[in-house]
Amino acid sequence: MERSNGRRRRNRGLERLKSLLILLLSLSALYLTLLALVPNRTSASPIALAEALSALLNPQQSQSTPAAGTQTSLTVSARPTRMSVYDGTQRFSLQYDAANVDRLYDSLGILLGEALASAKAPAQVPESEWRAALRSPGVWFDFLGVIPLDTLCAWTGEGVYNPLLNGSARQLTVALEPDQQVALYYHNEDDGLYYTCETSVAFENHMDTLISGYGSNGVSFAFELGDSNGYSGLDPYVLVSSASLAPQVYRAVNPLSGLDETIIEEIQTALSFHTSYYPIPDGIRIREGQETLELGSDGQVSYTTAEDTQSRYPLEDSLVNGTTELIETTYALAIGTVGRYCGSARLYLMGLEETADGLEVRYGYCLNGSAVNLSDEGCAARFTVEDGQLTGFTLTFRRYEESGQTSLVLPERQAAAALEALDAQETELVLCYWDNGSDTVQAGWAAQ
Repeated sequence: MERSNGRRRRNRGLERLKSLLILLLSLSALYLTLLALVPNRTSASPIALAEALSALLNPQQSQSTPAAGTQTSLTVSARPTRMSVYDGTQRFSLQYDAANVDRLYDSLGILLGEALASAKAPAQVPESEWRAALRSPGVWFDFLGVIPLDTLCAWTGEGVYNPLLNGSARQLTVALEPDQQVALYYHNEDDGLYYTCETSVAFENHMDTLISGYGSNGVSFAFELGDSNGYSGLDPYVLVSSASLAPQVYRAVNPLSGLDETIIEEIQTALSFHTSYYPIPDGIRIREGQETLELGSDGQVSYTTAEDTQSRYPLEDSLVNGTTELIETTYALAIGTVGRYCGSARLYLMGLEETADGLEVRYGYCLNGSAVNLSDEGCAARFTVEDGQLTGFTLTFRRYEESGQTSLVLPERQAAAALEALDAQETELVLCYWDNGSDTVQAGWAAQ
């Protein structure tokens, strides 16, 4: 009997051992499956494994290319550089103050997102209606650069695509109409005309609440001041302040002046180049097949590819809108390179332009709401796209840091008078920074 009991205990032990081995093998298979689902196996974090497990157990949650009107993942966040709120009686406007403009946009940007997402087909209107909209309760936005409206809709609406929108705009306003409906107005930079769209934005208990309580801070549009106030030579939509400006002075350096191993490796990784490099005069060169990447100690980085060669930066049809995808792809490259080293500056989309070489996408530096004018390239990043491929780009590396000092500029009235003396007609007077390669940059008035 004791011998029989011992045999049964051994059998139960063997069965437990078999069960444990089966469990270990199952866990091992599951772990290998999860690793296959994680894009970067060498750095598979617990979070990444958990996401992969969720995708494995819930395959219906995995999304392919979204249909028109749905949402998609975006990395760019649109940020205006100027804003103006009008409650029907008082105007509150901000410019050359990035932190406060950001805070204002965080409160009121929802109105632009809702207006773009719900906009009906645009209708052309005379400039007088655009100007009347600016004098109606609402919010005006200036993005400094020219942005395709479908892309701006995707940015402000967290990926929502509105197929009715077309053209490109820098300035838009969401305004109350005489019939108590809220409309979207914009100046189409493609044809220079003004347009309006009906929207589903609610005014009562929504927009009226958001735009109330700001009061007035003495910053108005030039057209609101009349022709007898010394601003007749200005663009009517320039914001004019009664207060004097004292813009910050910034220190400027070239991050690539030393071209040390660390920064070379970081740029290589950001641009997906992995082979070794060799020296050239004032820089290095990397060749992979027919593609060439050059880094110069002068701060210039360039990429070129031979004709009929597949670029390593394909523009796949993964987003609902090709223009948005193009901007997303180029922005990711810009923010991972020049944007990583620009310090106190911010990158903004300057615009897209058709050239003899293809479509060109440009990004610029912005310091506290003011554009930075570079003496050479003129922009921080310039990308060329041909036949659906990114075939070349030029990056200009600059880093800006606050110096703790400010500079003096002419009061706007005097600057406007100087422009008028030059017979400038409806010129936009803006505060810009000029970077000619020196170790500091200061702001000054520019006519454009």
